[in-house]
Parts: sequence; C-alpha cells; structure tokens
Amino acid sequence: MFARKTIPDVGRILSDALTQSKLTAFWVPSSMRILLDETVPEPKHRWIESHEISHSVIGWHKDFLLGDNRVTLDPTCHATIEAEANYGAGRLLFMSDRFTAEARDLAPTFDSVKKLAKRYDNSIVSTFWRLIESRDPEHAVFGVVSSHPRFPKVGAHDGPLAWRYFIRSPAFKGKFSNLSPEMAYSLVKAHATNRTKGPVFEVTDILADDTGENWEFRIECFSTTRAVLTLGLASKRKASVFGA
Repeated sequence: MFARKTIPDVGRILSDALTQSKLTAFWVPSSMRILLDETVPEPKHRWIESHEISHSVIGWHKDFLLGDNRVTLDPTCHATIEAEANYGAGRLLFMSDRFTAEARDLAPTFDSVKKLAKRYDNSIVSTFWRLIESRDPEHAVFGVVSSHPRFPKVGAHDGPLAWRYFIRSPAFKGKFSNLSPEMAYSLVKAHATNRTKGPVFEVTDILADDTGENWEFRIECFSTTRAVLTLGLASKRKASVFGA
C-alpha cells in the first residue's frame, strides 16, 4: 500500500532539494511513500500519484530514481522514463481500454471531455489529453494546453512559453508532422476572444498536411481558468482549385 504524505512532513534538507528542483511529487522506495507538493491543486493529485506508482512498478526506473549516471542523465533516457510513467498512469486512471471504447461513443467535444472527466473522476486536462491520444488513432486531432493569449494570468504556468503542452493523435503525428507547437498556439492567439471561463471560441481553419494538401479543422477552445485547452479536429480535405 502507498501512503500519501506532503513535502512538509520530510526533513529540511530533502524539502529544500525538492523545492529547488521544482518537483511536484517524489517517490520514496524505502518507505513506499509518495510525497506531494502541498501547493499542487487537488484535481491533479490522482494523476501525479498514478505517475509515481508507475515509476515504482517499472523495474528499471528504480535505478534511475536512486541515483543518476551517464545513461540516466541523458535527456532521451529521461524522456523515455517519463513517457513510460505517463503511459502507466493513463492505463490505471482510465481503466485500460475501457475509456477508449466509451470515448468513441461520444463526439470529440469539450462537453464529452467534461462528461468523461466526471465519470472517471479525473481532471479535465488529463481527460482531454487521453481523449486526443486514444479515442481514434486514425483521426487527425491535436490539442494545446496554454495560458489565455489576451489574459496571461488565466492558465498561467511555470513554463517559459505561453503554451505548455502540445498533444497529438497518432494520425496527426503521421500526417501533420510539419505543424509545430508554436504554429498550433498561433491559431489559439488568432481566434481567442475575451471570454476567460468556459467556451472561448469555436471556429474552422485550414491546415496543410505534410504533402501540401489543405484540410479543414474544427477548432474549439475552452478555459477552466487554471488552463486554456484547445482542441483541433480534421473534418474534411479541401478540394484543390485549379485555374483555367
């Protein structure tokens, strides 16, 4: 069993180290405890705990967490470890493939995200992420988690850029690898309204795939006030127009 503790319960040295490294959670193998930063909002706790539990059950992660070496310090290695822990957390919180099956029965909209978040008792952001990546691998879909372009304090985070996460379905990665996070965020910036809570905008826009073909995307943006979430879905290929 895992016991939840918060960072103030540990010694001063460890607490200072965690604060300086900006960690939101820390797994202590010897006592099987997960330490959470008490400033992290409650809706994020389940995801963080599941992420750390995944670290604990993936055998080779223990060596990384107990001490860095030249291999584990490599950025690619670190990214792999975090990706595996995120994958494990997603499988735990969204009941393996059950979420995917239920998400396919709903339209890919923010109303569906909110409904599924409530059904699985998970945060809006983690549900949004999961829906994009797993609902339909063959549908080109992207998501952006960012601050509000007109009101930066809405959705503010500790990252250096206005956007924090750029999420893509397998089909989007394969067909629109040319679209960068900056380009995706520029769409948010171009269409953002003054609304700071709830629906921010819903538009259609045109994006070119890797072959140069144009696709119409339905783009919907929603603010929880803690984060601004933008969902883009390919709706149809635009017919090419040739001059006479």
